[in-house]
Parts: sequence; C-alpha cells; structure tokens
Amino acid sequence: MKTNENLQEYLFLEQESQEMKRLLQDSPQQCEMKIIQLLMQYPDAPQPQNLLGIIAETKNNKILAMKHYRAAWALAPDYRPARANIDRLVDMEYHRKYYFHDQDVEDMIDKKKQRDYCVIRRKLG
Repeated sequence: MKTNENLQEYLFLEQESQEMKRLLQDSPQQCEMKIIQLLMQYPDAPQPQNLLGIIAETKNNKILAMKHYRAAWALAPDYRPARANIDRLVDMEYHRKYYFHDQDVEDMIDKKKQRDYCVIRRKLG
C-alpha cells in the first residue's frame, strides 16, 4: 500500500512540475507561491526543491539554485531532473534549458543520442 501511495505522490508531483513549467512563463510570482505550498505539503519530495532551484536560477542566483538542486538530489539520488540541473549549472557551456520533470531529461537524452548518431555517421561517411 505504501508503494502505491508513493507512486501516486510521485505522479502528482510530476504533473505539478509540468504545470509549473507553464506557469513560470506566465506568472513567476504565482508559480513561486505554488511551489512553496508544494514544499510545505511534501517536504521530503525532491520535486519542490528542484523547482525552487529553477526559480532561483531565473533570478540569476546560481548559488541558491545549486543549494536547492543538491537538496533535491539528497532527498532522492535517483531523481534525474535535479542531477541534470546540477550538471547543466556547472557545465562550462552553461545554458538555460531547465529540467522541470523527468520527461525533460528523457527528451535531452534522446536529442543527445540523435546528435551522437549524426556525428558518427558523418565520421564514417
């Protein structure tokens, strides 16, 4: 029963992360308030910490963003968006492609595989 509850919580928080992705463009303040409410409801979940990191990063506070991403990663080391945001933030070729939820990470992996395939094809001729 507990694992079913955990799955339901995870799916709900992933849906909320998708909603925050849309809301951040329209109303950043409302987005931040909703994320804080999620954090109060789910203090042990990585998603609200990851989202707070994105909010901090949009405000150009990379240090605070890294703290939130690391908190999300500490709460769930297998939560890929937090790890992808950490990697992206410390990358020498910094870019602002935020990873809100797991599907964003999956899309990034697919694009990387496709890019690698094209490079290999060019080299092989």
